Amino acid sequence: MHPLLTRVRVADSETRGLPPVYLAELRLQDYRGFSGPNAAPGDTAYRSVFFNEGLTALVGENDSGKTSIIDAIRLVLLTSANDYFRITPDDFYADAARQATRFMITCRFAKLSPEERADFLEILTPATNGEHELFVTLTAEQLALPPGRISVTIRSNPRGDGAAIDGRMRELLRATYLRPLRDAEVELRPGRGSRLSQVLNAYPDMQTQSASDYDAESDAASTIVGLMHRAERGINDNAVIASARQHISEDYLTHLAVGSDELDCEIGLTPTSRLLPVLEKLELSFRPAGPGAPKLRHGLGYSNALFMSAELLLLDNATLAPLLLIEEPEAHLHPQLQSRVIDLLLSRADGNRLSSSVSAEAAEATDATAESDAGVVPLLETKPVQIIVTTHSPNMASALPVEALAIVSENAVYSLAQNQTRLLSGDYRFLRRFLDVTKSNLFFARGVVVVEGDAETILLPALAAKVGNSFSKLGVSVVNVGHVGLFRYSRIFQRTDGKAMPVRVACVRDMDVPPAGTPQELKGKLKAANEFSAEDLAARRAKLSSEDEGAVKTFVSDSWTLEYDFAAASWAAATIAHQAASLAAKADSSGAIDDVQRKEVIAQAHAAIDAAKFAGQPLETVALKIFAPLRNKSISKVVTAQFLAELLDDSHLASTDLPKYLQETFEYLSVL
Repeated sequence: MHPLLTRVRVADSETRGLPPVYLAELRLQDYRGFSGPNAAPGDTAYRSVFFNEGLTALVGENDSGKTSIIDAIRLVLLTSANDYFRITPDDFYADAARQATRFMITCRFAKLSPEERADFLEILTPATNGEHELFVTLTAEQLALPPGRISVTIRSNPRGDGAAIDGRMRELLRATYLRPLRDAEVELRPGRGSRLSQVLNAYPDMQTQSASDYDAESDAASTIVGLMHRAERGINDNAVIASARQHISEDYLTHLAVGSDELDCEIGLTPTSRLLPVLEKLELSFRPAGPGAPKLRHGLGYSNALFMSAELLLLDNATLAPLLLIEEPEAHLHPQLQSRVIDLLLSRADGNRLSSSVSAEAAEATDATAESDAGVVPLLETKPVQIIVTTHSPNMASALPVEALAIVSENAVYSLAQNQTRLLSGDYRFLRRFLDVTKSNLFFARGVVVVEGDAETILLPALAAKVGNSFSKLGVSVVNVGHVGLFRYSRIFQRTDGKAMPVRVACVRDMDVPPAGTPQELKGKLKAANEFSAEDLAARRAKLSSEDEGAVKTFVSDSWTLEYDFAAASWAAATIAHQAASLAAKADSSGAIDDVQRKEVIAQAHAAIDAAKFAGQPLETVALKIFAPLRNKSISKVVTAQFLAELLDDSHLASTDLPKYLQETFEYLSVL
């Protein structure tokens, strides 16, 4: 069972499983931004995207390549909606050095069952593990003559040099696709080729409804086509319709006839003996609350939920490799509904269907665990579906297991599945519990700062913006781990293959070594700098940075903590730090202070620092006095940080006024 679904009870978990055949890998060579690594003209290298058997969520910033991955799958496999999608010159890779005139997209399917192997027997490829895999390769090439034309072939084998993939095989492999910002209301309306008609036409036993069983003598019918014929007769026999028809024929048409022509008319439903045209007249909508209740129009969010439900119904009846592609399932959904959608998708990827009720037999089977599983929504077994989604929603990313995510950055894909990252098995369990919506911003960032407390979360973005390294402009997210698990987050960006992800991660840590001469009541159990040898201090700093690798780099404070080191960095920083601490001491419990008192406190604090500087007091001694009330918790670190961030706006603080380790942090993150 999927880790996130352990809270869901199933009567017989042994009968469930992942899809027997699934899209295991997508290979891209010179398609849009996906050039082969170090590609050159004639190079056969490609970029691979690996997918989970159940659900894979592609996350990352805009224009990173997520939509290109979905479009590539659609080109090769086609979709159940028969939406028109063609190749254009913009689909060929281009950069300053070269313009590709040929691209290849390959879908590799693995874990075929004996029945599935029989369907594709002639085009299977032996795998290294003794199994057989299915490769479907699309090759597109721009023709010199006639100009602007593109040749497209679909063949088997990894290089597209095998047998042609015929229409029957492609029909078996069609994917279901839900486009981003879809208009669900339009998709569910009746009309020629409507999506609902396609879903219903594929429903089990629907073809038994294609024959008309209408009996004119008894005026009875039970099949859909028969019911339509019955409705046709009823409308033709309607007195008002008959009167209107007679009026049109006798009063108008007879006067328009030429010569011996006889013109007459009839009014009725479009006659049909086929099922699909009947289904195209149907509409899917929400049922009224009760008999006689008005039909309510729901918003885009619930309409999207209804549309997705219909698509999942279609996937229930797929004959082979059910694959659902969804771009931005969060579209029009509020956060709570996003979580419900994720639960539904995870359950379907795991081969289950959420149900609000169970049969008496199922209820009896689960009585033994009812006490410990109170309130659990049971699952009904159904066909597993492989699901690939793209999302920009931190809410959805936080609701998904980390191993289901794949970060897309600069047209490269980095799976977070186990054994792909430096995350330990315990890290995955930890992240399932503590990776919330706020922290999930890291999946969409160009750079990440991992900090140990709330003060850093407030101060670092403000300080960076002040010295010209705005985190928002750079696309940097701050993740507060609350003093624990710092490397549990940074290991997300470290790969087992040693390749560095193009996302810079800065881990900001406290050295926790008070300066020499720190009073005992301030340093507590900590050892001061003079109590360490130079070698011991170097070893301590190295240990704090021991997990640095690739784009992950640790920046350790120069001496003690952020608050002390900031105050000790320069007289300009000490002035602002003392003003903020003084405001925090005077503010009420909510951190509020009136404007008059605020100005007085700021002026007094500024004067005090000027006096200390004029008197020749060492900056380190002044910094200790400023830090003392924060250390003994007589004032709040968070409130002080808030005041300090506000004071930065009117200050003349420069980068050189900051602690050295913060200067290095901002410089590291500015190169993105």
